[in-house]
Amino acid sequence: MSRDQLDNLFKDYETAFDKLDLKTISGYCADSFISAGPKGSMAQSKKEYEKKAEQVVQFYRSVGRKSARIISKRVMPICNEYSMVVVRWGVTFEKIGTKQVEFDVSYIIQETDIDPKIILLISHEDEEAAIKKLGLQPIRKT
Repeated sequence: MSRDQLDNLFKDYETAFDKLDLKTISGYCADSFISAGPKGSMAQSKKEYEKKAEQVVQFYRSVGRKSARIISKRVMPICNEYSMVVVRWGVTFEKIGTKQVEFDVSYIIQETDIDPKIILLISHEDEEAAIKKLGLQPIRKT
């Protein structure tokens, strides 16, 4: 797989994450994969991921998430069929203006098919706790 294919995957992933487009995001994942973070890990099907991710999307919306951009990306080949990509994300929220909340996520990408697929993602920080630490509470709609 070429570096261009990985770059394109994350360019498209960035657009989908910025829009909180869950259906597109799940399309970049393998049929079964692992999500992990500071609180633990779970193996899941794409359908299970979509159900859990919908809760994450609702949380982001409730705290006024405005945008998400890739700040930096490091690609490290593991072997011919797999790479690790570490992405530094910058996310903005209504209540804090243009200041970005930054966090890292590592992705293991399987490159055995025509299209690369995410088989593992590791969130380096507890994003929900970091957001709450900034004082971002769910926005109440009236």
